[in-house]
Amino acid sequence: MLIDKSVVWSSSKSSLKTYAKFSRMSSVKANKRLIYKKTLLLSMGALSSLILSMPTFAQPQKLNSPDSTDSQVSSYKDSQMVIDSAVNDLHQASELSKRLNELAKQKKLSEHPTWLRLYYYQPETKSATKSSTKDIAYKSKIQTSDFFISDEGKTNPKIELEAFITAMVTEETNGNNSVSCRFPARTHWLKEQLGLAQGEQKCPDFDAWFQKLDPKRLSVVFAEEYPNRAVSAFGHTLMLIDSKASLVNPRAIDKAYALNDTVAGNPDDPFIKYAINSIVGGYPNDITIEPYPKKLAEYLQQDNRDVWTYTLNLTDAEIQQIMRHVYETKDLQLPYYLTLDNCASEILRYIDVVRPEGNLLDQFTLAVVPSDVVRLLYKEGLINSENYSPADATLAQAKLNNPQMSDLPSSSIDANHNLIPTHLRPVDNNALNAHSLQRVMIGAGSEDDTGYVSLAYRGGFNGPLDRSSGFPQNYHLEVGSVALRVYKDTDKNTGNHDSVELQELALLRGRSFNPINTARKGDSLLSSWGINLQAIKVKDGSQMNHNTGNGGLDNDHLVGSFGYEKGISVAFGKPDAGSGQLPPQLCYALGTGLGQVGKGLSKGYRVGAGVNIGCRYQFSPNARLIGEVQVPYWYHGDSTNDQIKSGYWQPILSLGAQYDFDKNNAIRLKGSYELQDNIDGREDIQLAYVKYF
Repeated sequence: MLIDKSVVWSSSKSSLKTYAKFSRMSSVKANKRLIYKKTLLLSMGALSSLILSMPTFAQPQKLNSPDSTDSQVSSYKDSQMVIDSAVNDLHQASELSKRLNELAKQKKLSEHPTWLRLYYYQPETKSATKSSTKDIAYKSKIQTSDFFISDEGKTNPKIELEAFITAMVTEETNGNNSVSCRFPARTHWLKEQLGLAQGEQKCPDFDAWFQKLDPKRLSVVFAEEYPNRAVSAFGHTLMLIDSKASLVNPRAIDKAYALNDTVAGNPDDPFIKYAINSIVGGYPNDITIEPYPKKLAEYLQQDNRDVWTYTLNLTDAEIQQIMRHVYETKDLQLPYYLTLDNCASEILRYIDVVRPEGNLLDQFTLAVVPSDVVRLLYKEGLINSENYSPADATLAQAKLNNPQMSDLPSSSIDANHNLIPTHLRPVDNNALNAHSLQRVMIGAGSEDDTGYVSLAYRGGFNGPLDRSSGFPQNYHLEVGSVALRVYKDTDKNTGNHDSVELQELALLRGRSFNPINTARKGDSLLSSWGINLQAIKVKDGSQMNHNTGNGGLDNDHLVGSFGYEKGISVAFGKPDAGSGQLPPQLCYALGTGLGQVGKGLSKGYRVGAGVNIGCRYQFSPNARLIGEVQVPYWYHGDSTNDQIKSGYWQPILSLGAQYDFDKNNAIRLKGSYELQDNIDGREDIQLAYVKYF
C-alpha cells in the first residue's frame, strides 16, 4: 500500500498542533489508552471554557435577552467544535499510526538490516541466516533505556518499530525532546521507507550541531602505530569531517572536524593494566568531535606519527545520514574492546548503516585492526584518494638525509592551524602497501639429528623478518602466535620425540628501536625497548646431567616466560634522500630481565638478566637478514645438589633470513645454536614457506 507523501504527513502534522506532547509509548495498545486520555482532557478543557463563558450568578442575565441567548449559543458551538476537532484529529492520528505500522509490517522493516544496525541489534542464535529472520532472537548492545521507545525495545525490534512509528505520529514533531529530534537517523530512514515527506522539523540542538559541522565529505585518517605504546596498533583511526569551507581551501583544516572513538582509559595507568582493561572492556568508549588541527597536531607533533588520509567514496545523502546516526549515538558509553569494538570498527559500522546491502564489519571475526580496515575499504572501492602528512620527526629526518632540504618546515601545521604542503616523498608506511596481518608458516627442519615438520600461525602484526612496507620502520609487534612441531625419532636415547609438541604460544612479543643517530632517537639514550609474554620451549642448562629415565638426556621444557628489554640502537646505511626514511640497517644492544616458570625447571622457576646484541641488514625491499646473540645469566636459587647448578650462563646464537616473492608470499630460513656445552638439541635449523592472509 502506497501513501501519498503530501497528504499523509501534512494531515497528521496539522492535527497534532492542537494538543501537547506526551511521553513515548511502547505499543499500539498504549497509544489507544493515550488517545482516550487526550480526548478526555480536551473535552474537560472545552467544558471548562463553556462553563466560564456562561453568565455568573452574581450578574444574572435574562434568558430571553437576544444578546444573551446568541452569546451562549455561540460559546457552546465553539466549544463543541473544539471537542469534535480534537476527536477527529485523534482519530486521524490513530488511523495514520495503524496504516503506517501495517505498511511497515508488510515491508518487514523490523527485519531490515538498517533498522537492526541503527539499534546495535545482534542475533542471539548462532543459526541466524539472512534468508530467515522471523525466529531469530535479538538483543541490542545498548544498555541505556532512553535509547529505546518501547520497554521491550532492547530485545524486540518489531515492538520497538511499532512504538517508534506511533510516537513519531502522535508526538509533537518539534522540540529537542521529540523522537524526531532525538533520533534523526531513525526518523529519516523510516520516512523514506514509509513514503512520508521528510518535512522541516525544528530541532534546535541537532540543527545547531549539524550546521556547525556542515558535513560535505568524510575521510578515514590513519596514523601509523605509536612506537612507545603497543596498543596503538588497535587504536589510531578517526573520521575526518570536511565542511564546505575546508573543501574550498584544503589548507584550512581549522574548518574541518575530527570524529574520534577511543578508549576512555586512564593514561596514567601502568601499561599492563591499561592493555588488559582495554581488551576486556574495562574502560568505556569516548566519542569526541573536535577541531581537526588539534587531533592532527597530537599525531604529528606530540606522538611523531605520520598520518595518511583516505577519502571515502560516499554520496551526499549517505554522509548526512551517517552524521544523523552519529548525533543519536555520540553520548553512548559502550564498553570499549580493543580488538573488536574500537575506532576502526565504528567507521565500518557507520558505513554499514547506510549501505545495508553489504556487511563490512562481519568480515572481521577475531579482531578489527585499523590497517586491515583501510585495506578492506580500498578493496571494496570505498577509497577515492589518499594524502600523506609527515610527522615533525619525519621532516627533521628528511633534513638529515639531505641538508639541501633545509627550507622544509619544522611541522606540517603552522601557528594558525593551517596545513602546510611539504611535497616530501612519503615514507614507506602506507597501510595499503602492507602485507596481510595473519601469517602461517609451513616448514621442515632438524634439531641435531632429529627431523621435524613445523606448522606456525600468527594473528598479527609485523615481526623483524617480515616485509616492513606499510609499517613503522624499526617497530615490531606480534600477537597470538602458536607453533607446533611433529617429530619422528626412532632413537629413544635422543629424547623420545615421536610426537606432536607445542613449541611456542606467544600472547605478545614486540620491539621498538629508536636509533640514537636519527631524528627518532627518543627522549633518552636508552630509548629502544622490547617486551614478550609467552609460553615457549626452552633448554634448562642447570640440568645437564639430569637423566630423563629413558637412557638419554632431555632439556626441553615448556615454560611461561616474561621478558623486558631496554637499550641502545644505531642506524646506518643510505636512506632515501627525498624522504624522511630512516637508514635501512640497524644494530642494537639491549639489556634484558627475564622470568620463567614451569615444572620442568629446577625448583620450578628461574630468573635471568643479560644482554641481547644483534644487527639487521636490508639487502633490498624484498630481502633481509638478522643475526643476534643472547647472553643471559640464569639463577634458580641455592642448590645442594651437585648435579644441578644454581646459576649459569647460557648464550644462544640465532640467525634468520627472508625473501619476499610478493607482498603476501615469502620463504624464510632460520636457525639457532646453543653455545653452552652438553645440551641436547644445540643445533636447530628450519626452512619454511610463509603465507600472509
